Amino acid sequence: MKLSVSLATGVLAAAISTPLSAESACDATLMQGSITQRSAIHATVDTSMLIDASPTEVWATLTDFEAMASWSSGTLQGMTGEIKDGGSVTITFIFGTTENGEPNVMEIPHTLIYQDGRSFGWSDPFPEDIGGGHDNHIYRVEACGNQTLFVQSDEVVGNPYAANFVTQLLPMYHTFNTELKAEVEGQS
Repeated sequence: MKLSVSLATGVLAAAISTPLSAESACDATLMQGSITQRSAIHATVDTSMLIDASPTEVWATLTDFEAMASWSSGTLQGMTGEIKDGGSVTITFIFGTTENGEPNVMEIPHTLIYQDGRSFGWSDPFPEDIGGGHDNHIYRVEACGNQTLFVQSDEVVGNPYAANFVTQLLPMYHTFNTELKAEVEGQS
């Protein structure tokens, strides 16, 4: 994969991401990430983490939404609602900080895309006040021998701030991935 971003976001993204250069996903090193700006209103962020545990163990921690806030310091904090494909859920996120320096906690309704034991995510509209369009966010686990490749990706489409969003998301996703790895491996 190549790291491909506009000049405005390229310096920051290049400084905090590493292009995936392994021959296969299972050859991935500890932390991988990339940003691709596909157009002025379309950008993606892809991250991965190799975890020393089975997909079942990673999935169990990843989908224990009640306990998530105890180990996740940012981005995804939990989910409530109908945890099934097509279910209506409310996602709790931390996205940056408020003017007072407190975590900016958001609760956002989504329609869940869910494949038990494999992946979950959503593809819902962004509010018009932040540019509109929609976001396709996926969390996925897959077996890699005795380990698990955890993938977190996001695609922002139809939003004039797409490149800015994914540039901000990349370090937050790396943090989430690292914290998930630590939590799962600490339980093993």
